[in-house]
Amino acid sequence: MARTTKKTTAATAPTTSAKPVVETVETVKATVAPVAAEAAPAAKKAPAAKKTAAPRVKKTVTVNLQYGGKDLSTDDLAEQAVQNWADATKQAKTAAKDVQLYVKPEEDMVYYVINGETGSFAL
Repeated sequence: MARTTKKTTAATAPTTSAKPVVETVETVKATVAPVAAEAAPAAKKAPAAKKTAAPRVKKTVTVNLQYGGKDLSTDDLAEQAVQNWADATKQAKTAAKDVQLYVKPEEDMVYYVINGETGSFAL
């Protein structure tokens, strides 16, 4: 029959005394405490600078259509389309939420879709 032997490693070897480890931990704690106390006030003295976002600037875009001696702005065309739509549907101009314009200078017409309803008018 084979005989088993038990090997002892450093992890399973019994320690002779726990006193040196405890003393080392106490020494480290005593050394770290004053250093941490000095660092804490320094961190409090210099607060982090807060970043402030720059205010957003609203862009203004104006498109003018010039052809055949006419000068038409998109604002004027949109206003005329909404007015025509309001007259045709008997609704207030403020009820127009979604306005899409299609300008066809070769036909001298403006086609519009307002709140899903279509229409047109001559330039």
